Amino acid sequence: MLRRLPILLLLVAPLAHGQGVMQSLTIQGLERQDLTTIRARGMGATFAATAGSPESILLNPASLASLSRPALSAGGLWLSRDWAETQHWNPNRYYAGLSLFFSDPEDYRSEPLLEPDWTHSQQNFQLATLGGAIPISIADRRFTAGLMLHQVAQLGDYDRNDNVLDPYIGQFRPDPIERPKPGEEIEVQWSAFERERNGQIQALSAAAGFELLKSLYVGIRISRSWGNSTDRQYIRQIGMFALREDAHDYSHTVTEGLTNWNGSSDYSGWSRAIGILWQHQILSAGITYQLPSHVTRTFSLNGQVEISESGSTNFSLAGEDKIRLPARVVAGIALRPIASVVLAADYFLQNYETLDISGTGQESAPDWGKIQGIGLGMEWKLRGTTLVRAGFRHDPQPFRIEGFGLIGKTATGDAFSVGLGQDLTLVTVDVAYEFQRLRYQDRWESNVDYNRIRKHNVLFGVTYSF
Repeated sequence: MLRRLPILLLLVAPLAHGQGVMQSLTIQGLERQDLTTIRARGMGATFAATAGSPESILLNPASLASLSRPALSAGGLWLSRDWAETQHWNPNRYYAGLSLFFSDPEDYRSEPLLEPDWTHSQQNFQLATLGGAIPISIADRRFTAGLMLHQVAQLGDYDRNDNVLDPYIGQFRPDPIERPKPGEEIEVQWSAFERERNGQIQALSAAAGFELLKSLYVGIRISRSWGNSTDRQYIRQIGMFALREDAHDYSHTVTEGLTNWNGSSDYSGWSRAIGILWQHQILSAGITYQLPSHVTRTFSLNGQVEISESGSTNFSLAGEDKIRLPARVVAGIALRPIASVVLAADYFLQNYETLDISGTGQESAPDWGKIQGIGLGMEWKLRGTTLVRAGFRHDPQPFRIEGFGLIGKTATGDAFSVGLGQDLTLVTVDVAYEFQRLRYQDRWESNVDYNRIRKHNVLFGVTYSF
């Protein structure tokens, strides 16, 4: 019965947060809410203090008030992302031969991710933005209202570990796995794990910007979001280790068991944001505050459990989760040293430690931390009609790096972008390319996992002013 128990417990794994090396699929992807506006992405995702355009509906709604003419805009997005991992196993200091059971290259490579143990990729193409804004005058003050349909989040997620140990004997903190006491035997399950999610969330946003004082603008945005994703998870038993007190005294037994499920999730929610923009001749400053937002996830899945001794069992699960995403703050400045050049810098902060989740089978929120970083961008107007853009930003992820030397450290990558715009009097055509790169290492007592995530984003669109 003890050998069947790990598989039977996986019946509820989709509804609970698993251990670090095998985190069950729950709300992963909701944190990935990248901007889909073309000019901002081409400029390192800087937007807090830039001039008004229909994109301001999604950025700083206060800058809508600086829009001089009615405008319509539409844009598309092509996204490609890939994950890769190389896993190196070191001889366990107490059970020295244990790591010989696991897949491992013969030699350590100087650059392990050039020939990773596994790779996985996803690609998507969809509408990014569609909307417009209309400026009017109220008591000699500027007022602009806008409406836009847009993408909010790409829900792509993937994780795989071909050598999951439960309990994880390579863990040395925060709760080390102690060696067996005299006469005691510890059973360690060896499994292979994989999870994947693919989907998106879109929203309809209404925003308004108002000139409060000369050169000082305020704005507000309200968004209604909805979306869906396809989800799957796979766990296969490989074997069982029995660890005993004497050094090198362990045994291995082949075990067979499989739990896999496929399902879908539907998402709906509301969010609100307020913004302030101050503009001077050569300097602008702005800040946006996105209030904590609420998302409801309704899921259903069908799966199968296979145990060699007793055959297979089908199961179905359905439920609903209530998620409260933390507030996000973005503050920035824009400098125009000469008429044809704009330099921008933004700072952003979002603390996922305050994430709250409740619902069917949820025990606690995911182990996510605080993300903060900067974005830097420039725009150069050549010959009055061609716009050249470039940018850089930190690309922090809220998940904590497991096995890292600093407890609580989150993963942080980089993003580099370039963009072009062509002003054709009433029509402006824009395109932007961004490359995101994230690398981190999970260093345990018994193994090192080298992880890589890469994303290629191509955004393109057109704006018509009349």
